[in-house]
Amino acid sequence: MTAVAPDTLAAGTQPAWRRWLRRHGWTVGVWILLLALIVYYSTLIPRFGWFQVASIVNNSTPLVFLAVAQAIIVIAGGIDLGVGGMLVLSSVTAAQLMEGQGFGVTLLIAIAIIAVAAAMNAGVGWIITVSNVPDIVITLGSLYVFQGMALAVLPNPGGGTSEGFRYMFTGSNTGIGSNPWPAAIMMTIAVAGVALWMGKTKGGLSLYAVGSDKTAAYLSGIRAALVKIKAYAIGGGFAALAGLATTAIAGRGNATTVGGNLTLNSVAAIVLGGVALTGGIGSAIAVVPAGIILFFLNPILTAMGVDPHGAQVIQGVLIVFVMAVTGLLEWRRRRRS
Repeated sequence: MTAVAPDTLAAGTQPAWRRWLRRHGWTVGVWILLLALIVYYSTLIPRFGWFQVASIVNNSTPLVFLAVAQAIIVIAGGIDLGVGGMLVLSSVTAAQLMEGQGFGVTLLIAIAIIAVAAAMNAGVGWIITVSNVPDIVITLGSLYVFQGMALAVLPNPGGGTSEGFRYMFTGSNTGIGSNPWPAAIMMTIAVAGVALWMGKTKGGLSLYAVGSDKTAAYLSGIRAALVKIKAYAIGGGFAALAGLATTAIAGRGNATTVGGNLTLNSVAAIVLGGVALTGGIGSAIAVVPAGIILFFLNPILTAMGVDPHGAQVIQGVLIVFVMAVTGLLEWRRRRRS
């Protein structure tokens, strides 16, 4: 007679909704937190309408895409300190090549930039797997390489893009308006697509397998090195998408943007989104509200009258608190197992 663990029996007798909530509770919690912050923010300012909603959604789009890029790589057991540099490089390249071009041409340029960025970051992943040097060391170098390349492409702020391309990410030909839907649709399509791939396909699930236990994944027939290269390639594509969104919002490129700060924000967003820095745990869906929250904190704190230095302290405390909570939850999960 086979013995069955009490936890297994308990899980089997639980209602379906409760099992779903246990599995996706963190994701639901982050979305609820975002909604609560929006409601709170609406009480701090004289008027809250579609213009404010559009400002929040549109301007947080680059950080959301960058956080998704980081999440994919971290879930696969890596970490990419170069995603911020890739964002800057993609942004200035787009601004340089798209200036004076029509919408159709700018769209083709955008697709090419995403493809090249994916290939370049796949090369970073290949170097990591071949050299066995820790990801953090190689990607720190890639950050400086990409940042330097960006300065070579566009030494001074400038360039431009088409009105149609700006509309795709801002809902306005000028980059300023009260239409959040184009940016929301762009985020939904990109994030939902990668989330479905990660959760429903063999290739996507292999990211979780390698991130959880590389040796066990290898013994199961999964080519861990190829999976990591694939994760870096997809992450590079999303970093490029973040750069394209940045160009669309600003209407130009700026190579003096500090890529390191953008990278740190992406790491903070995935931590808030429940992605374990140890790999194998997390969701691209939860990273979306986390990225919006991190962008949204500055307007909230400003409306509260908090000075910028105090705002940075509060953001840091929040990140430390979230990391402590996620660590305790992981410790509890391991004790139960």
